[in-house]
Amino acid sequence: MRAHPLAAYPAAWTICPMRFLLAFAQGGVLSPLLPLLRETFQVGYGELGLLISMFGLSRVTMDVMAAYLLSRIPLFRLLVYGISITGIGSLLCALAPGFYWLVGARVLVGLGISMTTLAGLTVIIESTPLTAQGRANNLLEFSAIGGSAVSPTLSGLIASFIHWRAAFALGTLFVVGAFAWVIFTREALEENTRALTRKSAADDDATPTRSPPADKVGALHPQMTAILIAYLATFILSFTWSGFLSTALPLYGGEVIGVPPSTLGMVFTVGLLVDLGLLLPVGWLSDRLDYRIVLAPAMLLMAVTLAWFPQAHSLPGLLLVSIGIHTSFAAWGMPSAALARLARGGRLRRTMGMYRFLVDGAVVVAPWLIGTLIGRYSYTLPSWITATGVLLTAVLVTRGLRPARG
Repeated sequence: MRAHPLAAYPAAWTICPMRFLLAFAQGGVLSPLLPLLRETFQVGYGELGLLISMFGLSRVTMDVMAAYLLSRIPLFRLLVYGISITGIGSLLCALAPGFYWLVGARVLVGLGISMTTLAGLTVIIESTPLTAQGRANNLLEFSAIGGSAVSPTLSGLIASFIHWRAAFALGTLFVVGAFAWVIFTREALEENTRALTRKSAADDDATPTRSPPADKVGALHPQMTAILIAYLATFILSFTWSGFLSTALPLYGGEVIGVPPSTLGMVFTVGLLVDLGLLLPVGWLSDRLDYRIVLAPAMLLMAVTLAWFPQAHSLPGLLLVSIGIHTSFAAWGMPSAALARLARGGRLRRTMGMYRFLVDGAVVVAPWLIGTLIGRYSYTLPSWITATGVLLTAVLVTRGLRPARG
C-alpha cells in the first residue's frame, strides 16, 4: 500500500474523496431523470441533448481559461471556488421552474466541476512520478466512478418515490460534503499545492526559449504524433461517454425498452461497479507493461459493444451494453497517463489544459449530435458511426501511441 500514490502523496487524501462526492452532481444524477424531464417540460431529443451539451460548453469555457487560472490563482482557492459554484448550480437545478432555467443551472454546475477537476488533476499529475502515472490517473478516476456508481441508483429511486427535484437536492448535499471535506483537510492540501506552484514556476523559468537543435527536431516528431493520438483517444472516449452512456442509453432504456427510472439507475450502477472494480488493476497493469496494451483492447471492446447496442431489445441486453461500455472505460486514465509521460516540465500544465478542453469539448458536441441523429435516424446509424470511429482510434493507438523514452 505504501507504494501506491495515495499513500505517497497526502494531497490525494483531499482530492480523491472530493472527486467522489462531486461525482454525484456531475452527471450520474441526471441520466435516470432524462425521460422524466422530457415528459415534465415537453421537450424533444435535441433539447435534451442541449441540456447535456450546455453543461459541457460551460466546462469548455472554463478550460479555455485554464492556463490563466493555474498561473494566477492558488490551487486550493480554485478548489473552493469550484465547489461553491457547483453547489449553487445544483441547488438551482432543484428549484428550476422551467427547462431553460435547468439548462442555465447545469451551466453553473459545469463551470464549478471543471474548475475543481482541473485543479485536482494538476495536483495528482504533478505530484506523481512517471512510473506511477497509470495508477495515479486511474485512482482519481476510481474516486469519480465511485461517486458516479452511487448517484444513478439513488437519483432514480428518489425520482420514482419522491420527485426529480429531490434527486437534485440530494446532489446539493453531496457538494456540501465535498466543501466540508476540503476545508477539513485544508492545511495539508495548502502545503502541498504551494510546493507544486513553486515547482511549476521553477520549471517555467528553466525552460529554454531558443529553438531545439536541428538534429533533435526529427526526434520530437514521433513524440508530437503520440501526443496527437492521445488527444484523439481522449476526445473519442469522452464522446462515447457523453453521447451514449449519458444520452442514448437512458433514452433507449426508458422509451424503447420501457425501463422505469429506478431500474434504469440500477442498470448504470451495475456497469459503474464493474468499471470501479477494474480501474485500479488496469492502472497497475499499465504501469507494469504499456498503456497501449491496456487502451487498445478496451477501445476494441467499446467498438463491438456500440455496434451491437441497437440489437439490445430487453433489460438483460441493455445491462450487457452498460457493462460492456463501462468495462471499456476502465482504461479512461490511459490517455492522461500517456500525456503526463510525453509532456513534462513547463509544458505539462498546458498539455493537461488541452486534455481537459478535449474531454469537455466532446461533452458539448456528443449529446446534441447523438440526440439529433437519434431523432432523425433512430439508434442504429449513430451507434455504427461511433463504433467505426472508436475502432480506427484503437488502430492508431496500437501503431503510434508509444511510451516516451528518455
